Formats: sequence, structure tokens, C-alpha cells
Amino acid sequence: MRNITVNVFVISGLLGFGGLYYYSGEVEAHYKVNADRYLAASLAKISSWDVNDLQAELGKETLEQVSEEQLQELTASYRHLGAFESMDEPLFSRLSGALSILNHPPKLSYSSNVRFEHGSAIMTATLTLEGQHFKYYNLNLGKPATE
Repeated sequence: MRNITVNVFVISGLLGFGGLYYYSGEVEAHYKVNADRYLAASLAKISSWDVNDLQAELGKETLEQVSEEQLQELTASYRHLGAFESMDEPLFSRLSGALSILNHPPKLSYSSNVRFEHGSAIMTATLTLEGQHFKYYNLNLGKPATE
């Protein structure tokens, strides 16, 4: 009897994880083109490093949690990068895709190498939907790994 219970539990777990993996792939495919386009366009706008441009791209939840002073500090810390030039194809986090089943609106995470006028950065971004438009829930530009 114990083996049957364990087998049912293992099979159920595998089916559940398989279903979430499949679902995250569907989420990725559904949002890919628009998310890639949004990331490139918004980074071009944000890289003016003006607080108002950054605020325009942040979601409501994020704006409720950050102060004007924090945004000033953030833009000042990234200003040395200069204007956005290009980025590698964004990589989608399948975990965020699987967890989007629990969030409404979904929160989708991407990462990419990004090139600016005066240097490169590793971008990690979490996007959320407001209406039919993407907004940043979170954005980080870190130093790329040295080669």
C-alpha cells in the first residue's frame, strides 16, 4: 500500500512540474515579441537618465514603494553608462513564467547583456502588465562579469 501512495505522489509531482514547465513555455511564447520590443524601447528612453523618463516606465506598485529621492540616486548611479545602444536577446525566466499562474497581473523576469554609450551592464528586469502595456516592476543594471 505504501508503494502505491509513493508512486501516486511521485507521478502527480512529475505531472504537476511538467504542466508548469509547459505553461511557462506558453507564457514565454505569448509575451516574447512584445516584451523584447518593450525592453529595447524603454531602455532607450530611460537611458536619458532623467527621473521623469524612468518614472514613466515604472509600474504603479513600484512607484508606491520608491521615493523621488531614491529615483534620483538610481538615475545618478547609472548616468555614467550614457545612452542605450543595443542588447542581446533577452532571456526569459521560466520560473517567473510558472509563477505567473499565481499572479494577476503576471510578473515576468528577463535578463540580458546591454550595451550603452560608455559601457555594458547585465540587465535583470521584471515586467508587469498595466492594461495592455508593460511596465517595470523591477529593474537592475549590474556590472558584467570580467572576461
